[in-house]
Parts: sequence; structure tokens; C-alpha cells
Amino acid sequence: MDVTRDNFAGALKVFKESIAGCDFVAMDMEMTGLYESRQLTPNRSDTSDERYAKLKRSVESYGVAQVGICLFTWVESQHDDLGSGYYEAKPFNFNVFPCTSVGAIPVEAHFGCKNTAFEFLSNNGFDFNKWINSGIPYLRADEAHRLKTERAGQLLNKRSPFVIDDKHAEFVRNFERALKGFSSSRRKIMSYDTANSYERKIIYEILSKHDTLGARGRQGLIEIFKGSKRAVSMHNLDKLRKLEANLKTARGFCEIIDVLSAARKLVVGHNMPLDILHAHSKFYKELPELRADFEQSMQRFLPMLIDTKYIIESTPAIKAKYGTSNLDEIAPRLDNEAKYHSLDPIAHRPQLVRHHPDFALNATQSMHEAGYDAYMTGATFIRLLKLEGGLDLYALSSPSENTSELVLYRYINKLYQAVGDRLYWQLGGSDTSRLSPARSAGAATPEGETDASVENSNAYSSSDRDSPAKHNDLLSLNHMAEQYSLMNVNDSTA
Repeated sequence: MDVTRDNFAGALKVFKESIAGCDFVAMDMEMTGLYESRQLTPNRSDTSDERYAKLKRSVESYGVAQVGICLFTWVESQHDDLGSGYYEAKPFNFNVFPCTSVGAIPVEAHFGCKNTAFEFLSNNGFDFNKWINSGIPYLRADEAHRLKTERAGQLLNKRSPFVIDDKHAEFVRNFERALKGFSSSRRKIMSYDTANSYERKIIYEILSKHDTLGARGRQGLIEIFKGSKRAVSMHNLDKLRKLEANLKTARGFCEIIDVLSAARKLVVGHNMPLDILHAHSKFYKELPELRADFEQSMQRFLPMLIDTKYIIESTPAIKAKYGTSNLDEIAPRLDNEAKYHSLDPIAHRPQLVRHHPDFALNATQSMHEAGYDAYMTGATFIRLLKLEGGLDLYALSSPSENTSELVLYRYINKLYQAVGDRLYWQLGGSDTSRLSPARSAGAATPEGETDASVENSNAYSSSDRDSPAKHNDLLSLNHMAEQYSLMNVNDSTA
């Protein structure tokens, strides 16, 4: 489903209705650039804090053009030719553009772009006019709160004193002279020209001292009118109600992310660090200065992540078979193998991934469209975990782990990174956590080394080892997400 501001309300309704019952979510983004220079690109000599600083700089330098979110839900089947069931996919391709105004209040946002990134987007069919003219606005909750507080203070005279700079002294004198003449006249309305938002702010500051004068913003001017105290008060309350409605519209795509965060679902991505930092920075909260604070914030924002690039890179058998961990190379191969095996009269394996009927016709099937990439990321995740032309990760795990859910704990919150001798970034884990490519999934953790995900898998197995796996022995994703969220909450409040 391709989503712009024109059909966003309907898409939001479908998203809210669908996410509660889905088993996991896949996410992808298209950005206006990656890194400003080779020197600012993460490298193997970086410490974890240096790497975070470079990622943070990139995220604060560039924008997001598209966000792909695909919901995957297990559907039980009564038909033998479909096996025990399949995962039904609902891909959303959200075109997003920073909010430019809240009603008549202008909102400015700054982001850079890289020529090679724009060329890449153009070569892959990206519509820049649609992005700018029809992109869904977004405004973080803290930014919306700041705007509301500032505007409400102007209307209700409940704000910190506003100090007018010296260069606007003449503007102030001229306006106060005009206002004095208006107040003593029989006129009911006065229009006063303004050149920018700062001059309008000055006028609202001066008018706040007059409880029988109100104001209405117009293009390039402000209308000042006389009225009783009650009439002016009612006018200001009406403006506050309109401000609330305008702020809800301006928050736009952030409402999708709010719903996703509240759902506490497993979120799957491919090569995730930049995507996750962009999601936090653009749609949740400003990025903290310190890596440790960011990791704590992620426990509240999106507590359970799995990076398919890390799964591939940390499993030599998979890497050896496919020779790559790039999504645009491995995903089509897994997809073709799945189609082949579903048609083979001998091997016949029903496909585990299908589009929802209402979404199938909307998929562009074009790599580097965020919605389609999110779909392919989720499909790759499923195919890596169940033999559908891919490799069965369960066969590579420790024999002592007799429930399929436990395998997944080895990948939770480990984001792929090729830095130093560390293959992953453990969110909330120790900086000394290491896993080299030679240590496959399921291999024992070296003596003296702490692996947070293994500790969590032990905690899980003590209470849930006997629970049956669902979804054709894939994994009980909803149950696992709930358990992991509870463990995170307990850890963060201890």
C-alpha cells in the first residue's frame, strides 16, 4: 500500500486494526544520504561510543524520504496444499516529509542531501514531486508540546517574559503608536503588516497585555479586533481547539510510530543501525548524546529488534551457501527458491509468505522502495528460519535447545556492524561482547564473556521450555515478544 497524505487517514486505520494481531513487523527506510565523508563513516578502529557518535551525526545531517513497514501475521490453513498455514504480509510504503506548518504557524526543518543518494533514488523510480507535495508530515511529540505551550502562552498570557531584541525597537514603537490610535478610535478592526514570524510574535506579546483586544493571523499581516473580555477569551479558547486539531494533523506519521512502539512487537530489519537511529530521532525523541542513554531509551521505544544481516553474517553455513548478506542479492534468491520448491511436484513445499489480498496489487515489487524492501526483509527472516529454499537455523543451534523460540534469543537486539573484531552492536550489552564470523549461531559463549541474549534465553527456557512452538515450528513470536518486553521492564526498573 503506497501511502501519501491523501490516503494517510485510511492507512492509519488499517494499520491500527492490523498490528494488534500481527506476529512481527519488518521495517526499512530510504534516506537522503548516509555519511558526509569517509572520515565520518564507521570503521573497524572505532570504539562503540565513536561509532554511535558517527551514526548520530549522519542521522542529524540527513532526512528520511520513505518508511516501509510490513506486518506479518500467521494464518492457519485447513487445506493440505497450503500446509499448516502461512504468513500473511501487509506492506505499507509511507512517503514522509517534515511538517512545514501547524495551521498558520510555520515550522522549519533542515536536512542535507547527497548527490549520489538522490541519483540512487532517481534510478530506482523515486518520485521527488510526490515526496515534497504529498509526503505525510511528521512532528515529534516533544516538538508538538513545545509549539502548543508557546502558542497557548501567547493566547492565555501564561509564558516566560519575551525579550525583544534591539534591532526590532523601531518596529515596536511603530506598532504601539498604531495600536494607541486604533484603541482610541471607533474602528473595530485594524490590519498590521508583518514581514516574518518574529514580528508576529512581538505583536502577540504586546497584545497579551490587553484583555479586550484579540488577533487573527493572515497571510503577511495580523488582524487586531476589539471585543469584550469574554469575547476575546472565547476567541482564544477556540484558537486553542484549532491548534490541537492542527497539531494532530502535523504529527502525521509519528502516530504510526506511536502505535508501533505501544504494540511491543518484534521489529525485524536488515543492517539496522541507521534505520533505528532515524526512527528514534525523527519520530520519537531527540537522540541522546551518550550511547548508553540511547540504549536505555530503546528499551522504552522499540524493545526487541532482530537484524537479518547479523543472522547471515554470524552463520557461516548461510554465508557460504549464498556468498552475500546484501538484501538486494539474497532476498530475490530466497524468493525464487521458495517459488521453485512450491511448484516442484516432488519437493512441494507450500510458500510460507503471501500477500494479503488487499495489498497484493499495491506492491510495486521494486527493490529500494521502502515498503517492498520491508516486505522482502520480513520474508527473508522467515525463510532463514524455516527451510523454504534457505537454511534451517534450528539445525545449527545447540541440541540442548529443544524449543524453536530459544534460537531467536541469540539474535535479539544484536545489530550488525563490521567494526573491530565485533560483529554486532548489543543494545544494552557490554562493549566487550564479541562474536567473530567463526563462531556460528548456537556456539558456546567463551568462558568469562557475558552475552545478554544467552542470559535472556536461559531465563526464558526455565519457565517456557515445555511450551509448544506454534506456526509450523517457526516460533511463537507474539509470546516471545511479550516475555522479552517483561524482562526488559524488570531490568530497567531494578
